[in-house]
Amino acid sequence: MKTPRELLLKRHRDAQPKLDVIRRAVVANETQSATSRLSLSDLLRSLRWHLAGMSTVWLFVLILRADTGRSPVLAAAIPQPPPPQVMIASLREHRRLLSEMTDAHPADGERLELFVPKPHSESRHEFVVA
Repeated sequence: MKTPRELLLKRHRDAQPKLDVIRRAVVANETQSATSRLSLSDLLRSLRWHLAGMSTVWLFVLILRADTGRSPVLAAAIPQPPPPQVMIASLREHRRLLSEMTDAHPADGERLELFVPKPHSESRHEFVVA
């Protein structure tokens, strides 16, 4: 007894040459179209939507960057913080004034000391693990 595969191959064996002719025609068309060159106008036509989109994006960027009539903010106009020595002197003065207003005078020999935090590299972190 013949298998279904053998029956199908026997029935369609005469179609093999017709299929070969169709394959050759398709391969010939593909090689011919691959060798033809695109002209510049064909290239630009294929890119027209991309170019229109990018043009719109750049136009939007230009509108956002346009001069709005305000003068530019210069870096010199932004106030810089005072140096640390000036800040420490100012804090000491404020602490002295506060102690005068509250009548809290330090004892003899005791000095009003300003708390200055240590840098992180000098501080110790201790963890207790249970």
